[in-house]
Amino acid sequence: MMDWLRKNKKFILFVLGGISLLLLYRFYPILMPKNEEEYFPQDDLLTERGEEITESELAEEEPQVTFILVDVKGAVKNPGVYEANEGDRVNDIIQKAGGILNNGEKNAVNLAMKVSDEMIIYVPYIGEEGEVVNDQASLSANEGLVNINKASETELLQLPGVGPSKAAAIIEYREQNGGFSTKEDLKKISGIGEKTYEKLEPFLTIN
Repeated sequence: MMDWLRKNKKFILFVLGGISLLLLYRFYPILMPKNEEEYFPQDDLLTERGEEITESELAEEEPQVTFILVDVKGAVKNPGVYEANEGDRVNDIIQKAGGILNNGEKNAVNLAMKVSDEMIIYVPYIGEEGEVVNDQASLSANEGLVNINKASETELLQLPGVGPSKAAAIIEYREQNGGFSTKEDLKKISGIGEKTYEKLEPFLTIN
């Protein structure tokens, strides 16, 4: 037996080598760990920062537009509430309302004024008493209303269609009657009828 092994030593080594290679080929994927890519937490951080930068850049490329609502009344073709953009002028909104009528008092409106949210633009008719200057008389919720029980003559003159004589009559009425119980009491004053009151009512308060 030993003689046979010595005589066939090379052959035996060759066979064993072949078997070893075969086994290595067969079990190599199981024995060796998977070649995973190295993971660094910084990669996630860089990714997040990249996404933040991208979102920021997109926000700059697509600026948000703020819409506001403006109420147009008086001598315009289509009175009503209109949507406007920040930076729009009174003239822009009046054009949306169809423009000023032929019997409207164009000179009584500040067409160059910038509009604000909840603003009221009132265009008076020709012949209405008092000049309406919209940067004063177009009151918004933020600016407040005119309290006819407390307002001075100057404040009353800011109301559309109220001139010196009507302002004086309002003050005289409240002094003689202890003030206005309701806004409708304003119609008891000479020269303030139903139509005039309808134009004044959105600007009034008694509290």
